Amino acid sequence: MKPNPRGTALLYSGGMLTDLHGKTSHGLLRYSKRFQILGVVDHKHAGRMSAELVSNCQDDLPIYSDITKAIEGLGMKPEYLIIGLSFHGGLLPETHRNSINQALKAGINVVSGLHQVLGEDPGFAKLAKEFGSTIYDIRRPRKIEDLSFWTGKVLGLKTPRIAVLGTDCALGKRTTCQFLLQACHESNIKAELIYTGQTGFLQGFKHGFLLDATLNDFVTGELERAIMECDAISRPEIMLIEGQSSLRNPSGPCGSELILAGDVNGVILVHAIDRDYFEGFEELKLPLPTIEEEIKLIASYGKKTIAVCINSDNKDFDTQTVADQLNLPVVNPIFENVTPIIKVIKETILQ
Repeated sequence: MKPNPRGTALLYSGGMLTDLHGKTSHGLLRYSKRFQILGVVDHKHAGRMSAELVSNCQDDLPIYSDITKAIEGLGMKPEYLIIGLSFHGGLLPETHRNSINQALKAGINVVSGLHQVLGEDPGFAKLAKEFGSTIYDIRRPRKIEDLSFWTGKVLGLKTPRIAVLGTDCALGKRTTCQFLLQACHESNIKAELIYTGQTGFLQGFKHGFLLDATLNDFVTGELERAIMECDAISRPEIMLIEGQSSLRNPSGPCGSELILAGDVNGVILVHAIDRDYFEGFEELKLPLPTIEEEIKLIASYGKKTIAVCINSDNKDFDTQTVADQLNLPVVNPIFENVTPIIKVIKETILQ
């Protein structure tokens, strides 16, 4: 079954809406075209509104303690429950099973971007069959015959591509893409996103693939396919390619595929200025590279970093000092306008 769910939905964040694990929830609260998000299920923050906890929400939505309370509060039963959480290893912790059970028993379809295939879980499968629900596992690996191998056609494509990479995982690469797309639109630049993760698909972007659910030999081919398809169908002036993890994160080194197989024209680098170590591996004291070190690594691939975005909850962080040091545009996109980056895109990429 090819997953293509659309409709009204509840977003499940299970007490972790303000946690890094809630990044899928954050993305869908900030932008959702595939689903009409009606509310959030999060027992820890029940009774509050989403905009109190997540910046730049598309709509300010009510937060409920459980599925039953959400249905009562909304006065209707949404078609879907979207699991808006991401966990190391992609497995659903036991503490969240009851909420999935509750949704299935209510006849609500469940959409999961976890690596664990929930539709193959005997308990979930039984409930889905009994109550007429469907489980959509969007990260279910595709068959080899449905995948593309890299051909090199992308090397002849004239439409410019920018890779939005990060020095770590879970630091706002996709959110940065969203702000850049909006700014491009406001500047009359026709831009499209090549999504590479579950959230981009769930948000409803047209072109992309799920990188970490793709057999390794076909990652570059699927990237190329998405780029060529985007060019043929949407005819953009520029493409933004969403990065995954980071070039140096040992738990999932990633990014060289985008740089080389995507043959990008430049890189926008996202850096979590408040982190010392790779997220989730602080006990190993694996240090994050500095911005300067990462720019040098990107240059070793023959590509230029054209701008830097800072991930920091400190709205007063001095991005101008960093910009002066790097001689590049530097912004904190949650609090600052990304117009300086659009200016450099126009001057260096869209000439």
